[in-house]
Amino acid sequence: MISQLTRLRPSPIRCIGTYHKTGTVWMRRVFKDVAAAIGSDFVDLREADAAAVPQKNTIYLEDHTHFPAPFLKRKVRGIRIVRDPRDVVISGAHYHARSSEAWLHEAKPFFDGKTYAEMINSFETITDRYRFEMDNAAADTIAAMTDAKGDKAQQQFLEQNFLTVKYEDLVEDTELTEFSKVCRHLKLPVRKAKSAFLKHSLFANKNAVGHHGRSGKKAQWKTVFDQKLGRAFADRHQRSLEILGYETDDSWIESLKP
Repeated sequence: MISQLTRLRPSPIRCIGTYHKTGTVWMRRVFKDVAAAIGSDFVDLREADAAAVPQKNTIYLEDHTHFPAPFLKRKVRGIRIVRDPRDVVISGAHYHARSSEAWLHEAKPFFDGKTYAEMINSFETITDRYRFEMDNAAADTIAAMTDAKGDKAQQQFLEQNFLTVKYEDLVEDTELTEFSKVCRHLKLPVRKAKSAFLKHSLFANKNAVGHHGRSGKKAQWKTVFDQKLGRAFADRHQRSLEILGYETDDSWIESLKP
């Protein structure tokens, strides 16, 4: 009888894809520890040569789920973490108003020479900041989650090789049901991988978010959005909510405060 270890030995190329404000720092911590536990290499693609050929027995993380060209020609085992676009707007608006990330402080001609940080902080109300965010950085993230921003080769690569996992399912995965699915898809030994997930889980470790995030809670939009803001979001991104499986129509707006 072939042992589980033997079945796993031809170690695949494993890819972890996240998007801006969908748990990148969290997944980096989890899978860096998973790699160490199983004797695999871990590569953050932001720090790698984009022309490098992907290697087996390696876990790669791409923080915008836009993998370099050499990956698109290979068979990989991948997951991508998506998040409710409404919460992407909320998380992004708060983060972009205070973050020191360099791109937020670069003058942009389409903002009349102002930076993203200056623009979002120029609005007096948080509601106006949310509106600005859903038209700008969050819109870019939502487009990436929905159809790889129209990049057909990238989208086909994701459809053929990746399991789509919702952030909301992982953030409260106390029974490791969703994480076990992830492990099976990635051909990871659950027993060795689960300790890393539990160590960095948002339900077991209140400091897992760290300084990078404001809150890891799901469905923040239910108490943050009112009907007017909900309608503004739906006018822009309702189709994406449906494609990603968060809503079937716009009746969710009716549940919001007037």
